[in-house]
Amino acid sequence: MSALDAFNGQHIQAIVILWILLGGLVGVASGAVTGMAIGGKALGDYKLAAMMGSMYAAMPVIPGIIVGTIILAWA
Repeated sequence: MSALDAFNGQHIQAIVILWILLGGLVGVASGAVTGMAIGGKALGDYKLAAMMGSMYAAMPVIPGIIVGTIILAWA
């Protein structure tokens, strides 16, 4: 029995899309804050550091959520 069978097949696609979007937004926000905290002073530009941090932090989040969803579907 799959962990996603609790919904009996209803709204599974919407839930997956919601988690991908939510995870992406959290990854972007946390990357921006971390980029400002770590690289802002070194670069001298906090906006550039936030942009770079948000871009690089979101890269591993989306594939991680997709792999996690696949694992849940097969469990």
